[in-house]
Formats: sequence, structure tokens, C-alpha cells
Amino acid sequence: MTDFADEARSRTARLLRMAAPGDDRDGIIEYATTTPDPPLMGRHGIRTTGCARCRRTMWLQRDLWVCASCGWVREEGDRQGEAGAV
Repeated sequence: MTDFADEARSRTARLLRMAAPGDDRDGIIEYATTTPDPPLMGRHGIRTTGCARCRRTMWLQRDLWVCASCGWVREEGDRQGEAGAV
């Protein structure tokens, strides 16, 4: 398979392709359709942190942190709710 063909696959198809045979396919499909796509990888990779509300992963998208699970958004400099913030 060419890289182009792999890039044309939906996020759901890519996640299902990576899943183990015993994984919950319905749960994977629900996750892929209800959470935002990760940001494009920059030259320094993808920056992540923990979400103060649901304890899942947040991605830095431009100047905003966006939670992949609950959708909470906060500005990059805003440390409110972050673990260890003063």
C-alpha cells in the first residue's frame, strides 16, 4: 500500500486497523467520531498535557489546549486547573 492510500483512510479506519482482535470495535468507532482529530505534527512533535477536568489528554493547537476527550479549551499561557499550578 502506498503512503497516499494510507493517508486517504479515515481516522476511524486507521484506529480500527491498529486495534487488537479483542478490542471493542463499537467503542473505537464512537471514540473516533466524538473526539477531535489530533493536530498536525510540527517539527517539535505534538505537545500534550493532562486535562484538569477529565484527566485525559489535551493537545496544543496553535495557541489553545484542546482536550481530546471532553473538548475543554484553554489558552496556552493559562495554567488554571493544571496540576502543580500556583
